[in-house]
Amino acid sequence: MEYLAFALKYRPQDFDEVIGQEHVVSALKNAIVNKRVHHAYIFSGPRGIGKTSLARILAKALNCEQGPTIKPCGKCLSCTEITKGISLDVIEIDGASNRGIDDIRALREAVKLSPAYSRYKIYIIDEVHQITSDGFNALLKTLEEPPAHVKFIFATTHPQKILPTILSRCQKFQFNLLTLEKIVRKLEAIVKRENIKIDKNILYSIARSAGGSIRDAESLLDQIVPIILEKGELSEVISFLGIIDEDSLNTIVKFIVEKDIKESLDFIQKITEGGKDLGVFANSIIEHLRNLLIAKVSVKTFKQLKDISPASKDFILKLSASITPQELLEIIDLLIEAKDLSKKLHSIRIPLELAIIKFSLKKENSFDNHHKTTGGSKTANSLKVPESKAVEDDLDFEIEDLEPKVSKKEIKEKSNDAGDVSYKAPAVTGTETDSGVLLKDIAAKWPAVISEIGKTRMSLASYLGEASLVSFEKGTLKLGFEKRFSFHKEIVESAKNLKSISDYLARYLKLNVGIKCVLLENSAASSPAKQSIKQGQVADEDNDFINELLDTFDGKLHTGNE
Repeated sequence: MEYLAFALKYRPQDFDEVIGQEHVVSALKNAIVNKRVHHAYIFSGPRGIGKTSLARILAKALNCEQGPTIKPCGKCLSCTEITKGISLDVIEIDGASNRGIDDIRALREAVKLSPAYSRYKIYIIDEVHQITSDGFNALLKTLEEPPAHVKFIFATTHPQKILPTILSRCQKFQFNLLTLEKIVRKLEAIVKRENIKIDKNILYSIARSAGGSIRDAESLLDQIVPIILEKGELSEVISFLGIIDEDSLNTIVKFIVEKDIKESLDFIQKITEGGKDLGVFANSIIEHLRNLLIAKVSVKTFKQLKDISPASKDFILKLSASITPQELLEIIDLLIEAKDLSKKLHSIRIPLELAIIKFSLKKENSFDNHHKTTGGSKTANSLKVPESKAVEDDLDFEIEDLEPKVSKKEIKEKSNDAGDVSYKAPAVTGTETDSGVLLKDIAAKWPAVISEIGKTRMSLASYLGEASLVSFEKGTLKLGFEKRFSFHKEIVESAKNLKSISDYLARYLKLNVGIKCVLLENSAASSPAKQSIKQGQVADEDNDFINELLDTFDGKLHTGNE
């Protein structure tokens, strides 16, 4: 018997075998059951996801001797001939080679003829967007009012190239790329039926390389099988295909996170010697770091990702405790810049190596290179999370925290400044004194508060590092953020974070303090607290602290005359 490629041998033959397009299958089944089958359909979507296969299944369902039915028998003359592609009444046309007006005129004449023996004459036109404008215009009238025995099914990867007048006469279905898990399940079913043993991680690598296309995945699997049958091992499979397996990605990302330059460069050399495309490798690293970033900011969202194997998910969750979101954003930016630079150098290796070296040599932990002073380094060094803490405890906020939900009891007070939000603390229990003196007291203990927060809430402490102490009045401490740090303000002013800051201040000041966050109009007016401290003529022993505080927040003292 002649050998059949996996993509042909395991092509779906009925609606139940179609994977990843449940929304289309459901709609077509309902149309058949309710006898509301349209005369023209457009199936659009990326390559290799089942458009033509589903068109054939629909043709079977309509022309089966027991039909129209959602369960074609697959045994009657019509079903068997459609499966083999030799049916006289189901005509498959390539739009690329039958695109001219003369071809469409011939088709227009052919549709007038009755089916040879089936219920319907069905035209399946693949890559229909290749038909010329004149050809489409010649088809318009026939498509709008075809004979009762004719059905059209158009398949295309570029629906935007089809004339609007054609689109308006068809029912349109958008096909989706398949998820990693669905492709892996299909590949597992194939190797089981073929009685071939393949490591599941290899199947995940194949599925990822297929980019959501089941046909591409089946073709890659088909390419691997002869190697396995010959050598009985998988050691050279990944190198043979030139794809990047998850184990390799986990290894290089671990080296990057640990800032191990030697191991990182040695690994890149190994990848190069293996003949793999460094451009694909760089893209894969960026994607893997993106997954690590999601795991860092929201475990819930990360666990819902479907393009990572369970083993890699466990690895990434553990690794996320060793790096901050700011560092992840920094290395991702460096790698993206490396890809842009590679276009000028016509080489990705040098920019890739430089990006990793630059990141590894950077000692400061900064979101935007703002902390370049000695004070900034001290703050960064104090914000270290113990490695023994669980991943979930390391999270400073969830994605949902960007838009915090509060109950009626926690209604946020809005000030005259747009976007100002405050956490309302209980009434002040201490005796009220001059607000400037209290602000000085808070400023004196502010670095200790940030350091203490950093022991368990690292990112929150980092965001507070960009705040200025604006004022303290009536039991409410106002924190100011420059406009470029509006994201920091949004995070800090969530109900949970405001409550945490207030609790820490209560520990050090023995006072219940409310917190309000505001955006500052300009940097020159961003430090009223610092002006107040200067004007208060503090003692000489406080000057060192003031200078250190100004360095930490990268600020400058201004007098009222400046």
